Amino acid sequence: MYKRVIGVIAVVLIIGGIVGGVVLSKYLSRIPNNPSGTIGNTSGNLNNKGLVCESGDYIYFSNLNDAHCLYRMNKDGSDPVRLADIPVAYINAGGDYLYFYFDDPGGTKFMGIAGRMSGIYRLKKGDRDYVCLDKCTSGVLNLVGSTLYYEHYDNTNGMQLYHSSLDGNDKGLVIDEIVNPACVVNGDIYFSEQDSQILKVYRPGDVEGRVYMDYAVYNPVADGTDLYFMNMKDNYKLYRYSMSDGSLTKITDERVDTFNVYDGVIFYQRNTDPALIRVNADGSGAIVIAEGNYENINCTSTFTFYSPFREDTMYLTYTFGGGGESVPFAPMDTRDK
Repeated sequence: MYKRVIGVIAVVLIIGGIVGGVVLSKYLSRIPNNPSGTIGNTSGNLNNKGLVCESGDYIYFSNLNDAHCLYRMNKDGSDPVRLADIPVAYINAGGDYLYFYFDDPGGTKFMGIAGRMSGIYRLKKGDRDYVCLDKCTSGVLNLVGSTLYYEHYDNTNGMQLYHSSLDGNDKGLVIDEIVNPACVVNGDIYFSEQDSQILKVYRPGDVEGRVYMDYAVYNPVADGTDLYFMNMKDNYKLYRYSMSDGSLTKITDERVDTFNVYDGVIFYQRNTDPALIRVNADGSGAIVIAEGNYENINCTSTFTFYSPFREDTMYLTYTFGGGGESVPFAPMDTRDK
């Protein structure tokens, strides 16, 4: 009888230890929630493929000169380091983690697995092990608080707005609309309705987007409480809408192909007599950064990056100050050399 009791106790202790170990393991591996108000990248960067993301002391970027691999460097451009040997876009940062879209054209061997591995991935800063949160084809990805929103595509339903938790365990359809989640103000997503292009807003918990402003808006960008957009009813000229007082201001008299806004400074690609222009948010102080056609305008507090149209090269200029100097940006990881 005594031995039987001892045996039962031993079994209970073993089971308790296993359960406790599983619980502890899950606790230690959980992804902590981000503070409210966390945004993974600026709306202007995400509208330009999210190739650059500033976080803490570093700039994370997709190195177009090295097969679009994920890199990190200091804010002054020093010490570039390759973090991933895969092409990335729509880079986001929140807490100790990076989130990005890996666009695999097919046939890539990734994490020991062969086949097409496109999807939403998470990487802990300082690590090299990646976690796939959703294996899918996607467009713009944005981290809002502790939720990832992304343009999920499949052959049956087309493009829809999806969400995922930080650990990828809770994911799925948000609303059955084509929603670019780049432009976020106070947790709400502002986007152009696919057919009419009127500005709509999705507030978490809604079953559909609501009309916010009856303008034909293209690529809205938030800078503080101001929304910047290309006005489709006025030949894609750049406008600013104040969310605080409802005023509408035309910024340019020129047609714009793409643009970005960072802390009161605007970079835009001029359509006629093509050139990349930097101008203050009130329309003053315009200077030509580079003549020609450019895209992928991504801004940080120190540099603004851009690339010639349909070319896998990048250039940079100062975001603030300077005389519009432009230099090639072609960093390489030299740690193994």
